[in-house]
Amino acid sequence: MVGAFWGTRVMEIVKKHDSGGLVWKRIKLTTTRKANAKKRLLRVWQYNFELYAIVR
Repeated sequence: MVGAFWGTRVMEIVKKHDSGGLVWKRIKLTTTRKANAKKRLLRVWQYNFELYAIVR
């Protein structure tokens, strides 16, 4: 997990109000967003590990 969040900016999908479509927007990687991303990664890794254990 070390080094996974070296960048200071990330991309996020946001909704455009004028066209109604979705676009990518650059946002700052705050400590809150960084913590949420780490939690999300841990959940995904845990889920993948459990699936792998079931398959074996």
